[in-house]
Amino acid sequence: MRKPLKLDVIRDRGSLGREVENDMIENVYRLQIMNTAETPHRYTIKVSGIDTITLATPVEVALQGADARTMPARIRISPGQGRPGSNPIAITLVAIDDERLQVQENAVFFVPR
Repeated sequence: MRKPLKLDVIRDRGSLGREVENDMIENVYRLQIMNTAETPHRYTIKVSGIDTITLATPVEVALQGADARTMPARIRISPGQGRPGSNPIAITLVAIDDERLQVQENAVFFVPR
């Protein structure tokens, strides 16, 4: 049985890691979320892979049945976290009404040297 949820993560190539307020390092991604079920769902977006990693954009998204949405995701880490260069991270989408309905995509977080 197929999961009625798809997630594509596309890194913004125009800006690698950049420093933002409080010396945080930010990377920007584009998330393409597809609800292939016939029923609407609300999802939570989670990020992991580096200590202090957080999502600086809304962490919830709602989709109608058979709907898709593209949204930006600004992901940040505290200064001194991660190693310079590429760091593996994971972005996970979990249905709020049914935690068995989830999908995870791997991505790369870039820390400037």
